Amino acid sequence: MMVKRVSVGIREFDKLVGGGFPEFSMVVLSGNPGAGKTILSSRFIYEGVNTYGENGVYVCLAESIEKFLSTMKEFGMDFEPSIQRKKVEILDFSLLGDIDVQLALNRILDAITSINAKRVVLDSVTALFMGLKTEAEKRHTLRLIYKLIKRTGCTTIVVVDEPFNSDHSWYGEDFIADGVVSMRTTFEDGVLRRKLRIVKMRGTNHTLRTHSYIITLAGVKILG
Repeated sequence: MMVKRVSVGIREFDKLVGGGFPEFSMVVLSGNPGAGKTILSSRFIYEGVNTYGENGVYVCLAESIEKFLSTMKEFGMDFEPSIQRKKVEILDFSLLGDIDVQLALNRILDAITSINAKRVVLDSVTALFMGLKTEAEKRHTLRLIYKLIKRTGCTTIVVVDEPFNSDHSWYGEDFIADGVVSMRTTFEDGVLRRKLRIVKMRGTNHTLRTHSYIITLAGVKILG
């Protein structure tokens, strides 16, 4: 049975995952500060509505809507027309401190239903877990997110923030998520380098290599 693919909106990236994310999948996008996770995730929503006619919900858990919109405009993504046409909804949980997970999920599900969204981004789920004390609670919450959003029929990116010097992801998302994409920043000979890996993508003959990429005003560009 052929798996339907959902384009990320970056042609070179889509090639690395067999043409796009598998439809209805939940993909964890993990990485260091400055790796470009929000830029890639925003492109996923922006191209979804403007190129493929698929409405999207972007959940800001770490930065305000105002900051998000102004930053994305710098990369050629103006979300305001789509918001006005109710094709995109952006939720702002950035000022709530410790977030009530169940309340947040209820609002997210309401937004998905209200605009018939097909794409969702949670950026970043690390902020959602700030009020949780144990690793078991965090794993349980990630499983709950997975189960609830899977029911909506959306293809979802869950962004995970990692410390600059960390070398791997957390919370057992490798086992829970359908896919895991790693975006990392390193310094080589005093120069900032960015590396991308597809750690996991169910139902996909994905790349097994580490790929260099840069961030330009057009967004994330895979170099090879």
